Amino acid sequence: MGLMDGTYYDRELETMPWSKVQAMTFEKAQRQIERVYEVSPYYRRKLDEAGVKPADIRHPDDLARIPFFEKEEERTSQQETPPYGGHLCVDPTDIVRVHASSGTTGVPTFFALTANDVRTWDTIMGRCFYTVGMRATDTYALLGNLSMFVGGIPAVTASSSIGATALPIGATAGTDKTLELVQALNTTVMGATPSFAGYLGELVEKFLGVKATELGIRLMTVGGEPGGQIPAVRDQIRSVWDCEIRDVMGMGEMAGACWAESDDESGMHFCGLAEVHLELIDHETGEPKPFEDGADGELVYTAVEREATPLLRFRSHDHVLVQMYETPSGRTAPRITTLGRTDDMLLVRGINVFPSAVRDVVASFVPETTGHIRIVLEKPGPLVQPPLPVEVEVASAVPAGEREDLSRRVAERIKSRLNFTPQVRLVEEGALPRTSLKTQYILKAYESQES
Repeated sequence: MGLMDGTYYDRELETMPWSKVQAMTFEKAQRQIERVYEVSPYYRRKLDEAGVKPADIRHPDDLARIPFFEKEEERTSQQETPPYGGHLCVDPTDIVRVHASSGTTGVPTFFALTANDVRTWDTIMGRCFYTVGMRATDTYALLGNLSMFVGGIPAVTASSSIGATALPIGATAGTDKTLELVQALNTTVMGATPSFAGYLGELVEKFLGVKATELGIRLMTVGGEPGGQIPAVRDQIRSVWDCEIRDVMGMGEMAGACWAESDDESGMHFCGLAEVHLELIDHETGEPKPFEDGADGELVYTAVEREATPLLRFRSHDHVLVQMYETPSGRTAPRITTLGRTDDMLLVRGINVFPSAVRDVVASFVPETTGHIRIVLEKPGPLVQPPLPVEVEVASAVPAGEREDLSRRVAERIKSRLNFTPQVRLVEEGALPRTSLKTQYILKAYESQES
């Protein structure tokens, strides 16, 4: 539980110089490395093969001697030692809760938590909720997946931990029932994916007979997919709901949410301050980079208080831009804007293409488009020969005679902004998926061709 004072979840920690925070979590990382080496044959073998002993890690620079922990390694560990993997560092009877990844590859990853791990998640996520502006007086409707999802039940318990009234509506209640509950229970804060937040807002009048702006939602937390930091997407959601939009980001390996925007809207603040040691690396070379204003790179995490499955130097593959300049909120941790995932990145004649960047460009054509896109891959990436097929939803109000010109203008802007040649295919409004779960912006058409 934080020392909440109305402005900060924990004032001392959140305003502490970042160098001091890093020194604190590095000391915790040293203890964690010693612990896992002692209790886990898996980690002992991993570190021995790298020629590293816990006593060798004396300075933060020494962390680079520890090999990265990759997502594929996590999956392999769990396949070889089911269900939680060889990197489990507690007795299975100490596990009190299990969550799972969305399993977009078809193979879900399991996240085991001890009672202390649950409390750690409540702290990190509670700090996130406090950062976005949620308070004990709020009623929070979570419209995300409650079935195993790390942003589901953990978001409910974490919001309750700061005193807010949590409404675990979830993603399967149906649109009409969801909106009825939001209205009946005087909801003030809602949590959803960006695409579902916009979609739901457009249906309020149809189901409730009032505009979304009349429901009294003052704050919308969005996450689970790109879009929350795309200005055109935010403006679209805000125009429907007339509320503030705050982006949050997390992962099951660390916490359901560990980054969150505050009212300064200058990137997402790191909220795993005392529980996670954070690194920035060059995503191509893996070399460490300093947290400096304007730096870009990939985030790497070490869970320094996780008991069950404490990953060391976990590569997130999140490519981010870092902001470190002072902001009115007074929080001192790094802030980030996500540029995309390096494992979703495509290479079109040497040009890095992130699906979220394509959506950003297409969203600038709202209201002629809905802002929704899908990239179609006929062959496995990341190398793609141009033109890159991009499906773009056209607004139903755009006359048929104007659509060819719209397609041309969208293609020209994509090429101008992102330096690759697209093949823009307009599809009807509503043709692309709207989901309360994570939206996939790449369609691997070759998979259906192979089956």
